[in-house]
Amino acid sequence: MPPIRDWASLAPDLVELIGWSVLAGDLQDYVRFRAVCSHWSASTVRPHIRDPRFHPRRWMMLPEGHGLYPGHRDLRGFVRFLNLSTGAFVRAHLPLLDDHVILDSVDGLLLLHGDRDTAMRLLHPFTGEIVDLPPLASLLPQMETLRFYNRSLTMNPYASVSVSSRGTVTVMLAFTDLDRVAYATDGDQRWTLWEPFTSLLSSDLSKKSLLSSNGKIYMVEYAYQSHKVHIYRVDPPCTTAADGFPHFPLLMKISECPLDRFSIIFNLVECGSETLLVAYNDESCIDLAVYRLADLVIGRFVPITSIGNYALVLGERCLCVLLSPNKWLPSVSPNSVICIHNSQSGPNAGEYVFEQYSLGTGMWTPASDGDIVEMLPPSPHEFTHHIFTCCYRRYWNKGLMYSGATEPKWLIKQETRFGEYLIIFFLIRDVIIYLNTSYPCQVVDYAIAFLVTGKS
Repeated sequence: MPPIRDWASLAPDLVELIGWSVLAGDLQDYVRFRAVCSHWSASTVRPHIRDPRFHPRRWMMLPEGHGLYPGHRDLRGFVRFLNLSTGAFVRAHLPLLDDHVILDSVDGLLLLHGDRDTAMRLLHPFTGEIVDLPPLASLLPQMETLRFYNRSLTMNPYASVSVSSRGTVTVMLAFTDLDRVAYATDGDQRWTLWEPFTSLLSSDLSKKSLLSSNGKIYMVEYAYQSHKVHIYRVDPPCTTAADGFPHFPLLMKISECPLDRFSIIFNLVECGSETLLVAYNDESCIDLAVYRLADLVIGRFVPITSIGNYALVLGERCLCVLLSPNKWLPSVSPNSVICIHNSQSGPNAGEYVFEQYSLGTGMWTPASDGDIVEMLPPSPHEFTHHIFTCCYRRYWNKGLMYSGATEPKWLIKQETRFGEYLIIFFLIRDVIIYLNTSYPCQVVDYAIAFLVTGKS
């Protein structure tokens, strides 16, 4: 008979060491490890949202389709999450979604927008912890008059999250339709609107490739006048010792590449520990090339030939899927790129199709059985289609499957998706704009700011 080991009496420092090793694999494994017994739980660090080590980076909320948006009564408060490395599913109970909409997912955290008060919140889906941020409506008095009435411009941000050594959470929101960046910490009363791109040749963010990574925002810009491709980085606010207030550093250009190296740039994407840039390598738009950002920074413009067992999924946002070792996504090949592209050959020549490109063979093959560009295929939808929808937040947060033939619109709560108590102020503001007056608009601006923040 083997000896009986009292695992519950392991030395606390040993339990802690084992816990860190488990966390290196996955956060959910760490949570289960701590749940074994009270001693193991007491000997390990409790996961919390203000420690980046416990952010569920490889977990993505899975769109259900059929209009079953997060918070739909038929879901009874539950939301499914997919691990992009293992294919594992976890179902989390998130009652907060009854009166909040999800705007973005950053490092596995959910960025929420309150229906009634426009309050912004960061939610850890597996611990239930919340970080309160200022109301999104506090941006409105800072917006140009002509942009004010279109509240939807602020509802599709690229978010980044950083945590200081003291546990202060800072969030940056890049608004592609506003060509602006807003930032706030969890102790602020309102968002601050910043214009970091005025020095660029083109300030139109909607024409640039954006990536949020490690609390920073990366951006690719075509500079046609100088025949260059510029890559910029926006760091989170830093606090100076002089006044203690956060200040943005200058916009940093981290790479400058010859324009002839890239025909059309798809996007930046995180893959493992690397940041990659994906582009067509010539004007034929047939072959894709993948570059390491670290190589571009040092002036090395040589594409890599393999990304191992990863597959890149490219859309408005980009994902990286690990396909080994359990082959949880058999329809997708390792070392490939999945995207919608303009086919140059075959029966679909000249049409946009949903396909995967093999970096090893240079061949394009269908990524799904049905067409998702011209029409929405019937359910049940392929797993690849669910993952691809995650790249389009406008569909993803509404419980809709991506289709180029449909426009994602809220069928419910249209009057509350920007704060139901602000509607009357919006209507007054719109009338004032229409009458082409200015001073009364400022009065309404301050009224809105006071309503949502309590301060003028």
